[in-house]
Amino acid sequence: MTDFSEHELRFRTLVHQEDKEAAYRLRHQVFAEELGWVPCKEDGREVDDYDRDCILVGLSDRSRLLGCLRILLPHQQFMIEKEFKGLLGDHRIEKGKETIEVTRFCLAGDLRKSQVITRYGRFPLVMALEKAFYSWCRANGMDEVYMVVSKFFFRLLNLLGMPCTALAPPVTMPDGVVALAAISSWSAFELFNEEKNPALLAWFRDSSGVEVSRRAA
Repeated sequence: MTDFSEHELRFRTLVHQEDKEAAYRLRHQVFAEELGWVPCKEDGREVDDYDRDCILVGLSDRSRLLGCLRILLPHQQFMIEKEFKGLLGDHRIEKGKETIEVTRFCLAGDLRKSQVITRYGRFPLVMALEKAFYSWCRANGMDEVYMVVSKFFFRLLNLLGMPCTALAPPVTMPDGVVALAAISSWSAFELFNEEKNPALLAWFRDSSGVEVSRRAA
């Protein structure tokens, strides 16, 4: 992905160690302190073996990292193949050269109700992080996306115009979260929104520096 900005927002691949550390701290706030999905650590960083060879994509403003996600490439073992294998049911993972897994997708808790206002319309801020993901995938020839998400977030993605398909019935995890394995593709996203929400698709495809501001819903 070529880094680009939209007024206050910056879409970028996180390559510098200080940026990666910001992502680890944000992930700790969300997945350890807030959700309790992983253990809290004294150093306040959520980092694991998958971070040794991955792509981190972030969304930031002028003062801090607002959201981030982690991409695992087709030559790597996916979390869904190991930690979340039990969510696959009878589905068999098939990796093509355009297949990736997205993990550790998160947005800072105080921004979950925020929106971006663009010349294409108003969208939830989480869609700006999705746009960063889309931009990276399209710049790098990736299309098919595996993921493990909560049942709530699965429904939200579909409502927001990000069509996803469940691979097996939802499963209640030990921590009480109802989770499921799912798959999506950016080709399906584009086809869906050409008809249903062409303004959203136009915004995703525009990386020319659209004026955007952020405000609470």
